[in-house]
Amino acid sequence: MKKNLSFPSFGLRPLEFAIFLAILLLGLFLRFTDLTDPPLDFHPMRQLRGAILARSMYYQILTHADPALVQKAIETTYTIEPQEPPILERLVAITYLITGERLWVARVYSILFWVIAGLAFFALARRMTSTSGGLVAWAYFLLLPFGVVASRVFQPDPFMVMWIAITLLVAYRWGETRSWKWALATGLLAGWAMLVKITAVYYLAPALIIIVLTNFGLYKALRDRWVWLTALLAMAIPAIYYFGVIGSASTSWFSGWGLSFTQLLVQPRFYITWLKFLDFLMDLTMMGLALIGVVFIPKTKDRLLVLGLWAGYVLFGLSFPYPIRTHEYYSIMLIPVVGISLASVGQLVFDTLAKQLRLWKWFVIPVILLAVAYPSWLTYTGFIGVNYHSEPPGWQKMGAELPEGEYIGLTHDYGMRIAYYGWRLVRFWPANNDFAMLAQRNKGYSVNFEKLFAKKTAGMDYFLVTLKGEFEAQPMLKARLYEKYPYTEGNGYILFDLRHPTH
Repeated sequence: MKKNLSFPSFGLRPLEFAIFLAILLLGLFLRFTDLTDPPLDFHPMRQLRGAILARSMYYQILTHADPALVQKAIETTYTIEPQEPPILERLVAITYLITGERLWVARVYSILFWVIAGLAFFALARRMTSTSGGLVAWAYFLLLPFGVVASRVFQPDPFMVMWIAITLLVAYRWGETRSWKWALATGLLAGWAMLVKITAVYYLAPALIIIVLTNFGLYKALRDRWVWLTALLAMAIPAIYYFGVIGSASTSWFSGWGLSFTQLLVQPRFYITWLKFLDFLMDLTMMGLALIGVVFIPKTKDRLLVLGLWAGYVLFGLSFPYPIRTHEYYSIMLIPVVGISLASVGQLVFDTLAKQLRLWKWFVIPVILLAVAYPSWLTYTGFIGVNYHSEPPGWQKMGAELPEGEYIGLTHDYGMRIAYYGWRLVRFWPANNDFAMLAQRNKGYSVNFEKLFAKKTAGMDYFLVTLKGEFEAQPMLKARLYEKYPYTEGNGYILFDLRHPTH
């Protein structure tokens, strides 16, 4: 008898349901720990970008909002370049109408999206292996420390993972039934997932192609109008936005973060660095075990589907060789891929364990509990061990002290921190790592300080410094500002007046 793939009826036995629920409750407990802490723990620039956009939308839809605040909220978005459509930001802004401006709202949404994604991947893993295999995938998805941190952020990535998971679940059902209704749903969901974040294409394209080929065959697939309609919907929906609405921004982003770094692909160091980064995020030993686990997935078509997801991640990394080694959230979709791959290992272990004497079964229980408890404790203590609540008041005070005018600066998170908490638009001066990135992107690149300074400060009234360590590391900039412009020092910042050079 086939297992039921649908939700919410899991068909779990009491012990299985208890384990399932315990994993869920532990995963939620970890994610809701320090819920109201400012989003400065994980890529704050990216999270504050979402916060600034959401606030701008909120004030624009808020009845009887102060027009001056509305304008300031809009102005702080001026340096934000368009990327994916601000769907999550809009959802958060609408929720602000009920809760007021509370950044933890975004965390709650991301947690909810991640749990829904986990349910879908649990169903897939269970379908491909067994309930015990599904529970292993469920535990990995909800309890991996990297996954806990990355799934409660104000970024569209958990939202994207949810839609990828739902699309794969529906597409799997389409492959089984070959019904036009499931085909239509697959096309719409795939298009929506790629609209949320276009990088979803790297996982959905190979997965959907494999599902179609293994269930229809090449000849029948080419003759099936619903296959073509599904593909058309999947491509058309994101194309309207990424090519029609923000066209040049999309091509610039792909070129700037992808094509410009292709020279890294022939450097062995790139692959070593990538593997070290993955080892830090999710342990290479566990990833190796997961890859071996693919071999033990019972059905060939399921094996190919999971390999397609692995291939999607590899292709994604090769397309964006710089950020795949520096931005943790670029590997967020690898979490469910590893989880599903481990499902077959879990099935083998627990099927073998079921045949053992009760003594050995009891021996395994504390081992499993320790394997769950240790990373969970590390995650929990990591959250409570760092407190960012003192940060916003300092930035608010700084924003209130700064005079009106046009700003450029060497500031935290490319000006996002002062923009959100201090309500000040500060265009950013590159940090040393930005110059290093440009050197990797453009072979032979060198900084012409005079031209860069003239270009960046044109039309600016003030130069704001909050990254004092970075300021010390740029002696030419430091010398120019101190020698030529009057300055004042405040708590945590140095402000240079560009309007009145001393000579």
